[in-house]
Amino acid sequence: MPCDYGTMATLINDAFDSYASGVDYISSFRSSPKPIALSEPMTYTHISGVYSFFTGEANINVNYPDFIVPFTMAHEMSHQRGIAREEEANMVAFLVCLNSNNPYVRYSGLSNVLSYVNSALYRADKELYKRFRNYYYPSELAKENSAYSLFFDKYRENVANNVTNAVNNSFLQSQGQSQGTKSYGLVVDLTVSYYKSLTQ
Repeated sequence: MPCDYGTMATLINDAFDSYASGVDYISSFRSSPKPIALSEPMTYTHISGVYSFFTGEANINVNYPDFIVPFTMAHEMSHQRGIAREEEANMVAFLVCLNSNNPYVRYSGLSNVLSYVNSALYRADKELYKRFRNYYYPSELAKENSAYSLFFDKYRENVANNVTNAVNNSFLQSQGQSQGTKSYGLVVDLTVSYYKSLTQ
């Protein structure tokens, strides 16, 4: 990251303040997302952050590549501000990041949502996905994603991820999110709707 963790948390709080001033569904308050001490072993679970509703804390896996951290902070801090559903927390995180004065925070929001869009496009139409990647995808972001994939090779397939995913999926479904862990990816629908609303 271009700054230390504490400074990034301040930048995300500032972005929340900016975003909250224009909407009526986000509370404006300052919070301190906590870096997880055991982030490296937690990476095997494929969890980049977790909100503890018992304590109200946003906890961040700081072992993930830097460009993931600001978006994850904004996502978990969205939960602190009453956004419960995962796709909505992703969307608010995206919009909060876009409202930042800091280009790296904006980059984090855009690149994270773009990865969800890319995954959805790949599942829907592999040929269109290839054309998009070849002609419209920024080369810098392609390099970032390649580095991310190499980083994640060590953590990709393991028992911890399988167990954690099953538990998280069941928990989300028990909380009324029928899509379970797939609900994170529903941010694509919200993003498309958001951009369509800007053109009308």
